[in-house]
Amino acid sequence: MTDLNTSTELLLSRQPEADLAVTVLDVGHGNSAVVRDGSICAVIDAAPGDIVQRELDRIGCKHIEHLIISHSDQDHAGGGPQILLDPLRTVGTAWFNTDAMKNTRIWERLIRAVHTRHRSGGFGGHQMLHTETSQTLHCGRARLEVCHPSFLMAATGPTETSPTFGKLATNTVSIVVRVHLEEEPAVLFAADMDAVALQHIQENGHQLSAPVLVFPHHGGLPGNADPQSFAKELTELVAPRLVIFSIRGGLRPANPNREIMEGVRLAAPDAHIACTQLSVHCHEESQLVTDRHLAVLPAAGRKSGRSCAGSVTVARVEAGLRFDPPLETHRSFVDGGSVTSPLCRLPIPGPRKAPNSVGREKAADGA
Repeated sequence: MTDLNTSTELLLSRQPEADLAVTVLDVGHGNSAVVRDGSICAVIDAAPGDIVQRELDRIGCKHIEHLIISHSDQDHAGGGPQILLDPLRTVGTAWFNTDAMKNTRIWERLIRAVHTRHRSGGFGGHQMLHTETSQTLHCGRARLEVCHPSFLMAATGPTETSPTFGKLATNTVSIVVRVHLEEEPAVLFAADMDAVALQHIQENGHQLSAPVLVFPHHGGLPGNADPQSFAKELTELVAPRLVIFSIRGGLRPANPNREIMEGVRLAAPDAHIACTQLSVHCHEESQLVTDRHLAVLPAAGRKSGRSCAGSVTVARVEAGLRFDPPLETHRSFVDGGSVTSPLCRLPIPGPRKAPNSVGREKAADGA
């Protein structure tokens, strides 16, 4: 294994940036990603702050082909108005589903931003997004496949009760997207999907396999289901080489949940696990860390001194997928003494019987 200084030298002399890539951005507690083929780009979720805008500026993106907002929570939608109202960029289509249960200022701002952009121009409009959407979403050589929700669930929307599904939470109906690079699965963005959503996906026969899994809900609890069982089942279906948790360091209650991490490691013991920032499970809040291990990308954890993997790029190159920062660089950082007690390195526990399985939750919710 290389030491931290050697890994840093490898990073600083890394190969030229690939044109076809997905960057999972360190936005703190939230989700945001940029898919690009050269200067053609798409945005999946937009957390508050300036990280998404800085990345779009960095890659020279003047037109956003698709803006997907997975659901109405602020940590996924809060930066949407800023993107929509930016006069320096045009937007093809904004994709998000209605949420009548959300009566928040940020959701109102997003709706009004769509309305304003319609009137000012440089905008292709808004549409709902579900598995039966007739349009294929392309971003150059990248394809964005919608794995959830179905039309019936998206049209029903979050509700306390429905004849078909019973109670539907905002997280249950959040949009799950699998990004293909040159028609090869690359990254699964699971938004805040819960156990009910996972069962619905399986019942509808949608494939989730991908080399990279951006774990749902920042590694938080999946509704009422057993966390370890949910994480194990989802990870087995995706079979990832890399699992990313998008978190804010120092946030309490701390993510990723320990039982979630146990389930991931049970299902994929050889997968590389990377959090965008250091969880308080892993490192004392008062101890800041160097950013020498990070790729040269916008990352919220730089300023707070809580960076772990930071922003992670998954690029399609001739040899397959390339990760930046390189996985060995991140591994050296975690194992080299910079992290006090990394959660991703704890002994893998044995499986146990779940008190409330994924399958039973749907029945319990009346779905």
